[in-house]
Amino acid sequence: MIGQSIQKWDALDKARGAFPYPSDLYRDHCVHLRVLRAGRAHARIVSINTDAARQAPGVVRILTHADIPGLNSFGLIAPDQPVLCHDRVRFCGDAVALVVAESEQEARHACKLIHVEYENLAALLDARQALAPDAPQIGPNGNLCHEVDLGFGDVDAALEASDHVVRLTYSTGRQEHAFLEPEAGIAWRDEKQRIAITCGGQNPFADQKQIAAILGVPLAQVHVSHPPMGGAFGGKEDLNVQAHLALAVHATGRPARYVYEREESIGCSVKRHRFEVDVAVGCDAMGRLTGFRASLLADTGAYMTLGPAVLVLAAEHASGPYRFQASRIQGKAVHTNTCNASAFRGFGNPQVILGIEQAMDALAAKCGMNPVDFRVHNLLRGGDRAGAGHIVRNDVTLPRLIAAARNGPLLRASEAEPLRPDEDGKLRATGFAFVWQGFGLGAGAEPGSSVTLRRDADGQFWLDCSSADLGEGNLSAFQQIAASGLGCAAHDIGLDIGTTDNTNSWSTNASRSVVVTGNAVAKAARQLAVRIDAGENGALEETAHFAPDFPEKLTLGTPHVGYSYGIQAVRIALDTATANVTVEEVETWLDAGTVINPDGVTGQIEGGLAQGLGFALSEDLVQHEGRVLNNRFSSYILPTIRDVPVEVRVHLINHPDASNPLGARGIAEVGLTPAAAAIANALARCLGHRFDQFPIRPEAILPVMERALS
Repeated sequence: MIGQSIQKWDALDKARGAFPYPSDLYRDHCVHLRVLRAGRAHARIVSINTDAARQAPGVVRILTHADIPGLNSFGLIAPDQPVLCHDRVRFCGDAVALVVAESEQEARHACKLIHVEYENLAALLDARQALAPDAPQIGPNGNLCHEVDLGFGDVDAALEASDHVVRLTYSTGRQEHAFLEPEAGIAWRDEKQRIAITCGGQNPFADQKQIAAILGVPLAQVHVSHPPMGGAFGGKEDLNVQAHLALAVHATGRPARYVYEREESIGCSVKRHRFEVDVAVGCDAMGRLTGFRASLLADTGAYMTLGPAVLVLAAEHASGPYRFQASRIQGKAVHTNTCNASAFRGFGNPQVILGIEQAMDALAAKCGMNPVDFRVHNLLRGGDRAGAGHIVRNDVTLPRLIAAARNGPLLRASEAEPLRPDEDGKLRATGFAFVWQGFGLGAGAEPGSSVTLRRDADGQFWLDCSSADLGEGNLSAFQQIAASGLGCAAHDIGLDIGTTDNTNSWSTNASRSVVVTGNAVAKAARQLAVRIDAGENGALEETAHFAPDFPEKLTLGTPHVGYSYGIQAVRIALDTATANVTVEEVETWLDAGTVINPDGVTGQIEGGLAQGLGFALSEDLVQHEGRVLNNRFSSYILPTIRDVPVEVRVHLINHPDASNPLGARGIAEVGLTPAAAAIANALARCLGHRFDQFPIRPEAILPVMERALS
């Protein structure tokens, strides 16, 4: 079954609208929730008056911080974000009170009747000011959330001795996950008298731990289920509806339902980190890279979320898959009174690849070299030291991709092109970017995955694991892996998945599922097959665990055990009348290792590309005094089907990865990560100019284009 394209296990029900998503779920006698948000960036809470709201029609309970039985805080790394604020609000989306009512309309009405008296405090809205001596202090430990310092050698000397040095300074936007299904779920007391929560999420065991602490109960009294949901992309790793649902059930004894409105989802949930980046990259006269320096500043918002982990991955990847004589990568994540930032597909890599890949094009031009040849000349090999300071243990497979990519029409066209409009009034140019993307949670952070495979008394096979399916098809891949080991069809493997009653396979994130959990599935299948082949009858089960072996650790989460490699080339058209950029063609060459489901991999690359187009050209949250202004899809500009090119070609050039027995590589992020860098390089070829703000909008392009054409 491995290597075949199969129909995903849930495809038919989803296509005909019969699949129940978390936002579709309902239970009899359900109460409905609405959260009163702060609506201001930074303020002290003087008082909360809920008297009028308690008397409103349909209101069952109004809950404030005083009604939380356990810990009034949560967080994946540190519990620093209040469930319901008691003394201070630190961003506009902070939750202050929880309304429990008989209907959504009544809950919404009662929210408006709660009166909170605030004393406004000075707000910090710019990450660049966060470390200034006179900056408002956000948290009890100040504004510095995390810092990292990686590299090796004397980078100052290496850059000083360079024949050519390129320096770039730029910033990136706050990107919204924009999953089709907003944060949603239900909760109730189950037959074991546990508080049971079913919602969109990415790790039921992490949720269970946080919720039990909030309720002040043992873990066994909380059950969490993450059924397949309508997208996540990292945006459902942090708690969203879970804690408020649990509090409502605990307080009322009734089932509860909570679905974010789209304005609440965009305005209050986590985003991609905004980065401020400075890079300096040098080479000698022969085109050999010398020194690399990067300074990274990430705005993680009011609370920690996964900010430290995002910063560390960005630092690890900032120097790209290239070999340097010396490197220094310094980064800081800081707190501001803006919306929280956390995990988002790519996890910091899209923000930093913009620096190294633009610099590689610019240095190639200074050396008079073909930009592909320049990169090939400087690629890492197994045994080399990467820019972050670790030894790359396995082969960097980009040379194999280049050999194939050079036969494609786009990479062949990536030389400097004449600056003249075509007959339709559009300037056209081609750009590309190389990409590497670590998979798994990294050294010291990756716990591995456990799964159970069983054959019941009727002969039916079942896969038992806690992995959530975010829509990417990981469960179908697990079925294929199990079927290959057991000698049956993929759809003969039943699924018992996504809950805290299942075997703990940890989180669905970080491009880890098929590699880490998939290898555990393969191991369990081999163990079960041995028993079946030995003639054992009746019900059987085997549990297996797989965890990658990390030979070294730089800091928590770095380095990664392995990397996926890709080349993405784009053909853009720049309208000389409107300064609008259209991406007309895209080719991606990818080494995905052992591919389980080729159609699934291709779909992931195509979907990631669409998000990459938005990151490059249109998507950014507009905030005023910390409040999100474009909190609807009518004003937050997402790429539509009209913006995604018809010509999207994905080429899989697969070589098994040495880091795991399956030979798989994680691929969920690598299609998104290089898109903005490739587009930036195409625009530079088109206009002879590099932009310092992403997304690159027409209003920034227009004056540059007018000068170039004058």
